[in-house]
Amino acid sequence: MIVVVKESGPVYTNGYLVYNENESNAVIIVAPMGLWDQISDFVANANLNIIAILITHSHWDHTVDCHLISNITKAPVYVHQEDIYRISNPMQHTILKLPFEIDAVDNPIPIHDNDELKFGNLNFKVIHTPGHTEGGVCYVNYQEKIIFSGDTIFKNSIGRTDLPGGSRNKLLDSIRTKIINLPMEFSIYSGHGPVTTVGRELSQNPFLT
Repeated sequence: MIVVVKESGPVYTNGYLVYNENESNAVIIVAPMGLWDQISDFVANANLNIIAILITHSHWDHTVDCHLISNITKAPVYVHQEDIYRISNPMQHTILKLPFEIDAVDNPIPIHDNDELKFGNLNFKVIHTPGHTEGGVCYVNYQEKIIFSGDTIFKNSIGRTDLPGGSRNKLLDSIRTKIINLPMEFSIYSGHGPVTTVGRELSQNPFLT
């Protein structure tokens, strides 16, 4: 599995283009502002077909390009049912006053804990990890030993819990019961910052040690 990482948007959010070598189907995991500008030429030159946009949670910095990419590629947007309200009415839930408009996502596909998502040979299990938002999720590919964690956990840190829908107790419980109990060698691709591993965060993350 090939993971192309692009940092974009005003708060340096990681967006991911994921596909298998010698296959045309691809998915996007997290769609920050400006992601499409960064990957569109690559997608065209590699003859990739974007068939899904997976959202880890619905804060605006992770979803600005959802409408644009979905419109261009016709790929549906997948998001946990408890987080749909933000992408359906994005300008009502930005918290900060933004100097740009965010287009709503039409007809997102609701996902749930333990759903198995299959896109050709790309397989992801949905793990509901509330605490940063109500419907925060991680996408786990067990074959490649990769976790796409959104803002649940970062290298040396965890997601904020002081925003609407956040809960420190729920977030720490999500991390301890659903992420840190995965095998130590699993890589964590988060919403911000560098890649880390389960083992590293278990031993060095100050919020967990």
